[in-house]
Amino acid sequence: MTNAAVWSSGEGAPTSGDRPERATHHAAIAARLSPFAELSELEPERLRLVGPDHCSQPGDIVGAVVFQAINAIETLGDIAPDSLDTESLSQWADGIETVRRMIDAAATKAAGHVDRTNPYKDQGYFTAKTYLKQRLQLSGPEAHRRIQACRLHERLPHWADAETAGSVGIAQTELMARIAANPRVDDALLDRDAPELLLDAQNLPYDEFERNARTWEALADPDGDRARNERQKAQRHATVRPDPEGGYHLTSYLPEAQGAEFVEIFGWFVEAEWQADWADARNRLGNDATQAHLHRTEAQRHADAMLAMARSAAANSVPTGSAPRATVNFLVDQATWETCAAGGTPEPARFRDVVCRTQSGRRLHPDDVVNTSLVAHVRRVVLDERGTVIDLGRRSRVFRGAARDAVMLLATTCVWLGCDRPVHWCDADHSTGWKAHGATVPRNGQPLCRGHNLLKERGFHVHRDDHGDWHVVDPDGTSVR
Repeated sequence: MTNAAVWSSGEGAPTSGDRPERATHHAAIAARLSPFAELSELEPERLRLVGPDHCSQPGDIVGAVVFQAINAIETLGDIAPDSLDTESLSQWADGIETVRRMIDAAATKAAGHVDRTNPYKDQGYFTAKTYLKQRLQLSGPEAHRRIQACRLHERLPHWADAETAGSVGIAQTELMARIAANPRVDDALLDRDAPELLLDAQNLPYDEFERNARTWEALADPDGDRARNERQKAQRHATVRPDPEGGYHLTSYLPEAQGAEFVEIFGWFVEAEWQADWADARNRLGNDATQAHLHRTEAQRHADAMLAMARSAAANSVPTGSAPRATVNFLVDQATWETCAAGGTPEPARFRDVVCRTQSGRRLHPDDVVNTSLVAHVRRVVLDERGTVIDLGRRSRVFRGAARDAVMLLATTCVWLGCDRPVHWCDADHSTGWKAHGATVPRNGQPLCRGHNLLKERGFHVHRDDHGDWHVVDPDGTSVR
């Protein structure tokens, strides 16, 4: 008998034990739903509405289904993770997420009906949002999210079907609902490209889907994207305010392009301060030194790095410790560069192929990339259709340095699946190793964090396919997903 069969029958289920509040919880459920307990024992195929001559009424069915669902979800939550092997743990986590998505889809469906029909208007709930906030005790933002999601479901039925089946995430649906609510997005474009966006939502990590979806919206609404970019620039500010108790408060806001440049330069100074602390700890304690032995906290090093930046600027010198001058990389694909340089806007259907971002993955407006590509400390990086660096701009260095830079520009994080270590914490690694006669060229490179670089040496293989997607294969030849 399978684990699922054992758990569903209640015999030998691996549970985490009774909780003190369980009796109170059960009493509350029984008070609300006990009339439907008998119906809840029906098989799923028999739990359906019947004719007017039969005893089961719609309200009975709703109560019975809710009763069944509460019992099933409660049992699902009682499974003790420590009792599961890795395969069962993955099955459990995947199953819980699927149920969560399906429940959210059902909640969205209910909100959609209230939004369309407004059955509680006579009770003073003039909008679906006020009903959801009061009767379901939702926050304003959550009620608004559900209303947007139900309108997305009405607008794109195939998206509703996917969420109902549990194959698309809640966050992905929330983002797509916001995009669909943009009044400047052309309906015809949305209808045409929504199936491709749904595929990305179902198959890509959320960060990649978000980047693609926001890129699509920017291309479908170029005026709105340009207006947002101009608002960012108009809102830039910096303030140094003395504190009455002593010291100063620094607050500032920078638009995307200027912020990317600032973060890159600031990072070099922060790294120099960390290296100084680490060198001091090693001098005092030798190989026993750990980060716990550093004299300054991370926040303190950041503050000192800010002052070091100002002093360095005043002296027109390099950061403390003779760190190399920071170079800010703006990545852009060749077609987008040529289109935007000519004053045009890329076609929204190209959203997967459009690259216009910082090295860390922050999306940039194409106008900023074109206009700042010749500014000192900013380097334009042009990619071909496979995502390979074909132009390092006017600040290219000797082959070794530029080749490493090109490898680090292939991704925003360590390319091992699920790893979010930023590239500036990674090594430039060979896809086909040096011992296997792998060439030291960008197309054979990949950014890997130190931990995954070491793990790779145990027989794993990391490679990039012709579509630019990264794959990890374990020593047995099985793809890691």
